[in-house]
Amino acid sequence: MKKIKKAKLGRPAVPPSKEFRQNSPIYVPLFFADPTQKRQIVWELQLENGQQDSGRTSRNAINLPSLPAGTHHLTVIVGQNILTKEYKIYQCELIIGN
Repeated sequence: MKKIKKAKLGRPAVPPSKEFRQNSPIYVPLFFADPTQKRQIVWELQLENGQQDSGRTSRNAINLPSLPAGTHHLTVIVGQNILTKEYKIYQCELIIGN
């Protein structure tokens, strides 16, 4: 009987969750196997109170201003230069404490 090799998944592009203190800037690192490759990165932030914000980044991090206390959801879409080609969606839970 042959052994089945498990594929190494590596590090996700976005951490599954990050914790921050209230009144501190938010820094979410993005991890890519080849950080020099050109990508289009857009993000959407859904606050616990229902408010939404969105934006783009061309760097390997998403920087946000301080957020209110609570649990917020960050969605990151990473694609090639045009998002209509291949793209991946990542989720990150932002936990803001007092």
